[in-house]
Amino acid sequence: MSLDRTFARIVTHHRLALGLAVVAMLIAALLTIRFRVHFASDVLDLLPQQFEAVKAFKVFDREFSQARELTIGLLDETGQVDLDAFSEHFSEKLREEPWIARVMDRSPLESPGGLEAARALALPLLLNLDTPDFDQALHAVAPDEIAARLKKLHGELEAGSPKAEFQLDFDPLGLVAPALKPLGSSFSIEQTRPLASPDGTLRIVLAKTKQTDLGAKTCQEIMDKVEDFKKRVLADWSGPAPKILVTGRTPYVGELSRTMGSDVISTVVGSVVLVTAVFLLGFRRIRPLFSIMVVLALCCVIAVALGALVFRELNMITIGLCSILIGLGVDFGMMLYAVYERERETGGDHEAAIAAAIRSQGKGVFFGSLTTAAAFLCFLRSQSTGFEQLGVLIAFGILCAGLFMATVFFGFIGGKFRVKGADWLWTGGAHFVRFVHRSPRAFFLCFAALLCGCAVFAFLPIGRVQFDANPRSLEPKDSRAGIALRTIQSKMPIAAEPVIVLLRSANAEQFHDGWAKLQASWTNLVAEKKIRSAASPAALAISPARLSANAARLQSIDFAASRTALTNTITAEGLSADAFKPAFATLDSLKAIAHGDRSALDWRQALPEDSTWWFVLDRFFSRDPNLGAAYITPNHTLSSFAEKEQLRKEIESAQVPVLISGWSYTLQDLVPWSKGKLTELSIIMVVFNVLLLLFLYRRAFPLFILMLSLALSIAALVTTLKLFAIPLNMFNVLAFPLVLGVGVDYGIYIVIAMRQEGQQESNLATVVKPVLLSGLCTTCGFGSLAFAANPALRSLGSVCAIGVAWCLFATLCFVLPAYAWRGAK
Repeated sequence: MSLDRTFARIVTHHRLALGLAVVAMLIAALLTIRFRVHFASDVLDLLPQQFEAVKAFKVFDREFSQARELTIGLLDETGQVDLDAFSEHFSEKLREEPWIARVMDRSPLESPGGLEAARALALPLLLNLDTPDFDQALHAVAPDEIAARLKKLHGELEAGSPKAEFQLDFDPLGLVAPALKPLGSSFSIEQTRPLASPDGTLRIVLAKTKQTDLGAKTCQEIMDKVEDFKKRVLADWSGPAPKILVTGRTPYVGELSRTMGSDVISTVVGSVVLVTAVFLLGFRRIRPLFSIMVVLALCCVIAVALGALVFRELNMITIGLCSILIGLGVDFGMMLYAVYERERETGGDHEAAIAAAIRSQGKGVFFGSLTTAAAFLCFLRSQSTGFEQLGVLIAFGILCAGLFMATVFFGFIGGKFRVKGADWLWTGGAHFVRFVHRSPRAFFLCFAALLCGCAVFAFLPIGRVQFDANPRSLEPKDSRAGIALRTIQSKMPIAAEPVIVLLRSANAEQFHDGWAKLQASWTNLVAEKKIRSAASPAALAISPARLSANAARLQSIDFAASRTALTNTITAEGLSADAFKPAFATLDSLKAIAHGDRSALDWRQALPEDSTWWFVLDRFFSRDPNLGAAYITPNHTLSSFAEKEQLRKEIESAQVPVLISGWSYTLQDLVPWSKGKLTELSIIMVVFNVLLLLFLYRRAFPLFILMLSLALSIAALVTTLKLFAIPLNMFNVLAFPLVLGVGVDYGIYIVIAMRQEGQQESNLATVVKPVLLSGLCTTCGFGSLAFAANPALRSLGSVCAIGVAWCLFATLCFVLPAYAWRGAK
């Protein structure tokens, strides 16, 4: 018994067994999804993982606690808000929130406890000075120097000097200033953490949350608390209030993860509505439409379950699976059902019609599912985790759709059939075929000229296909976190996006030496105006060798005499001894260090948890004490690969091995990769199509015509991108191999129909209707991604929809008349 009759017999006579098998598969898939599926919302998974810039970005996100910070902007462009008062009100209320660890709304030195924290930082930095600077600083603890300094400052204080008052309060011994001096050459607090815009319309408040991880659920919970806090703080404020902007890693992850659910709904609903409209337009039957949707839902569930078994986590990009699969999988059902319907309307029974449909279109469905699956499996070469997963899942789904449409689908539609009246679309297709056969040469040459004209325009130096490497292309549509970030950057140019430089060393000494070399090199680059600024942890990178050497030098100091001189001078000058407790504590700490106690030299332990200094230090230091970050601000935003390469050479000129990253830097690094992948994956798909068509037809003419139609369709796609200024990016370039894989299917159906036994015009009339409807459904399936908030899916869907539409056009207006002309000859 032939395969088509076997399938038809199983579907007709063993519906119960088939139904039980479907239920068993569905239960197994749902259980797998329930216990194995975990979604990841890391946008970095969409980028190729082999690039050092991407690896560095992931290290930065994972190791630096800065990722748990919220950057809050208080914006008033009306001039009616007292921003200083509101900022103070906002910060005080924010500090009271149980989910907030610390808040920074002013310079660390001006914050509560800021001076004490600076003195705690000064001690290890003092012993980290090189030998000449350390010796000069130690002169300050000599008894005569202490007495002379206090007398001088007291005299200036009596004369009304505010500077002397500050020095007596903050640095009476004169040790803190030389200890903190290297910080000025390494970074400035205003540069590292700017808190007010030059025009006075924006204030910045930084907040560190207590979230335990950066998972999607945790970020959503934090952002819910942020929104609730915003409502409460505005309700407690009387008078005009500013606009509150919130950005940072947590807001971005929260937004992206929330859009996953809405994208699933919007894209699936959009795809279902569009596909339903097309199907009803062509067939005007509800039951086969319902059966197709049930089969496609089953394919989606099984594909996700198989993906969960293959991958540990599924990225947010895989949400595009459902809408794409609906648009592609419905093709197989319509091709089969169109033949089944014609057979039933001509008097055939249910089983015979199923066999005829499988016999007529089964080969096309089989090879069509193979080419489409192969096109999506090309994503395995993308080196992007998200797109690799999307490709594998859709390949699973398409192969399932090809199998289930030939079996399960016919089981669902049952044996009942109502003969309907005239089929205007089939009749229109028959008239189109007769019209083409009436003058195939003229028809072919007319549309061949149109497609060739598009091809010529595609390669002419008129206009150009834009390539978008802007970080904004990774954001969800109307992203509030993205809008907040760009608003802050536009108001505060000093807060422009920097290039991140990571240095990981084997030990603390190498860490110190590496940052010292880098900072010296970058200081020269700033002086030469090759970069705008450089902020590094060089001054805070402690050298154990220096600590030991300088601690040994402390043993020669008579701290008892210094303490006595301090006490006697305070008494002689009539000053309050309580005001000089920090000075006595500093002398005691230095004495303890001289005797081997190094506990005061660990600034990580000396700073309190809620100190605002952590906002500065966390920017440079990770949880690993030997991993640090620096921030280079280029003279302008990187806009080309050449600029990125020039900056890389300048950063690495110190001959210290570092990792370089940053959004603009990374995206410019990926431009050559994306263009290379466009070529590589397209070649792979072309070779696959050629081999498959050779195996299927074993003749040169169908191979030549189908591959030429694909080439002309791609050229027409490029022309459309030029004319309508639709930009390419590193994601939608993957549309080209997809168009090659999906678009060849329609030509396969036409050629198979041309080569079948019987009257050629009748065979073509039967297949033109489902080919047209299939192309429209696939276009709608990809087009539905335009409803997605995820930019990668949205751009990929739009380019694929345009490409598939051109492939459908080329099939009906180029391939079909070419065969008709050849047949006439």
